[in-house]
Amino acid sequence: MTPRQRIVDPRGGRSSGTNNSSRYSRRGPNVIIMSAAGKPIFVRYGRSSGEFSGEPNEDEWATACGIIQGLRASVLSFGIDGLERGASSLGDIQSIKAGRRLIVFKHTEALSLVSISERSDGNHNEAWLRLLLEYAYSQVIFTLTSQVQSIFKGSPSYDLRSMMGPNVNDSIRNLLDRFDPAIDTYGGGDIHDDERKNCDGTGCGSFLTAGVECIHPIPHEIREDSSKLLINTCGSNSNVLFAMLVVGTRLVTIVQPANPCSQLYTSDLHLILTFVGRQTGLLTNELWFPLCLPRFDSSGFLYAYTSCLDPMDTGLSIILISPDNNMEQFESFRHTAKNVRKKLGLPSIKTKVLRVFDTSSNLSTASSISAESGDSDWKKSHLDDAAWKMNDEDQDESYIEDRHVVKGIAGRISSRRRPTFELEKLSQVPLQNFVEEFSDEDEGYSPQAPLLTALKVALSAKQQEEMMASYLKLASAVHFVFRCDIYVNSGQSAGGGAPSTGAMLTQCFGPPLSFPFTDASSQSHVWDVYQRLSLRLRLGSSSVETISDALDQDYQYKGNSCGISSECPMQRLLESPPNVHSVTYFLEDNEWLFVGLNGKFFELYAILPATIPPKTGTAFCARLVRSLMGDERILFLSNPITWGSSF
Repeated sequence: MTPRQRIVDPRGGRSSGTNNSSRYSRRGPNVIIMSAAGKPIFVRYGRSSGEFSGEPNEDEWATACGIIQGLRASVLSFGIDGLERGASSLGDIQSIKAGRRLIVFKHTEALSLVSISERSDGNHNEAWLRLLLEYAYSQVIFTLTSQVQSIFKGSPSYDLRSMMGPNVNDSIRNLLDRFDPAIDTYGGGDIHDDERKNCDGTGCGSFLTAGVECIHPIPHEIREDSSKLLINTCGSNSNVLFAMLVVGTRLVTIVQPANPCSQLYTSDLHLILTFVGRQTGLLTNELWFPLCLPRFDSSGFLYAYTSCLDPMDTGLSIILISPDNNMEQFESFRHTAKNVRKKLGLPSIKTKVLRVFDTSSNLSTASSISAESGDSDWKKSHLDDAAWKMNDEDQDESYIEDRHVVKGIAGRISSRRRPTFELEKLSQVPLQNFVEEFSDEDEGYSPQAPLLTALKVALSAKQQEEMMASYLKLASAVHFVFRCDIYVNSGQSAGGGAPSTGAMLTQCFGPPLSFPFTDASSQSHVWDVYQRLSLRLRLGSSSVETISDALDQDYQYKGNSCGISSECPMQRLLESPPNVHSVTYFLEDNEWLFVGLNGKFFELYAILPATIPPKTGTAFCARLVRSLMGDERILFLSNPITWGSSF
């Protein structure tokens, strides 16, 4: 068990920088990523003359980062009798509380991450800030893989910013913004509004419940037909690992490998959906990019193709992920996207390809997927032939028929370091090499598919408001967020009987926060209370000491040997179902009653007026749960299928 050190400033609630405090409250906590040597890598907000600027300069924080690492070294240097110097009786520093400011730390082998939160009421949620840092670290791995650790081992003073670039910084900020309910929660709007297409209706609910949000309501038959469409269209391509249809950061359907060990964790899905859903150029361009899924395999890259199928109305996009990085795979994915668009009854559109350049001197042999066809060496970009050999130890006999597992997923992932993101349109490359044009009268186009009609209805503001109002009325609630755990259908069992089940696909549902929670402070408070209820359901208490003990006991957990599971204990804690209480509540100032309720395959967190007694409020929430579970087939992806599923 690793002890944790927390430092508390006894000087009460006063702290300097009142103006800066209000800016923190409005904009969410600041996040700093630095190397173990104290070199700043990423800063969410910068400083200029005491004010927060929109374009932070990491160099401005160099002194502060050095002080932070010096403080960490001082804490670690406190040895105890009988141990060699350098051994620590206190453990690594975890947090500092000074007045209304809370500073939370996360340390890995080569990186340190810091979250700085300042709130007028001084009521911080350390667990929430720790989860924020874990996702920020996951986003770094998503970009660079876990080999970033080996980079700093060889050169502690290496400037990682040269590998990241501005687009990677933007992707980290986009992820952090989803933790800020005032930034991320939408309120009405038309489906043609780009912001509405890229929103996450539950705000922080996706992270609180460790679930992904689906587009809802969609009839079960239509959603299942869209899954079958992906299987039938991608069936000829044996190198597709994951296929998804999404709208912004919300899921329509997903198809995964049949082996539960090869299915995606929710946190990896969050990274994919956030990165793709917040790409402003996706509506008019195709995107081909490398990505690392930290919980799936943090040591290497997969390659993703995305294209917006319906940019004019619904924003429906397709995501195809493969271990292959070659022109044949890229063209195969483009052909697949064209066929899906055709079967949905959508006309073809002219698009350009966004390419990924390598500007790092360490990757001089790598090149872009979209390099000119005259370059005979481009096919070797980011690949090592040895990495493609079959890894027999990666086989699972119970899934030997799964065409994706047979080739050894982990062994097929390239282990080279990732290039820097620099996305540019191919204005200098002949477009006929990459853009195919089709007429609206091309043979094979059908009348518009029911899926598009269902999406238009589901995305309408009126439909959402009426649906959410009906659920809120059932429980006399002001707001709620619901989690539903659904098994993935892994296909027929070995005996030809009922379909076997794989891992869970956790999903969430709930309305956006609205009146009377209209400002950033009140909305943040709601999510803080929700998470405290979540921790009570899991640990029996939401105190810092209880959470620390739980994380300490989990410290040696190895989990997926290929991923970073051992470095993300808060993610795993929230992914796990509650096992302590079935109901908990919190009565606040005789104004609001917060209720947390859990059972087999579900969790519910809700706000009710305090005039409702807790026992009655719990009964109301149970009634809401029964209604939501009854509507599971239209609210959620109720039958997630795999490549091994049979129809």
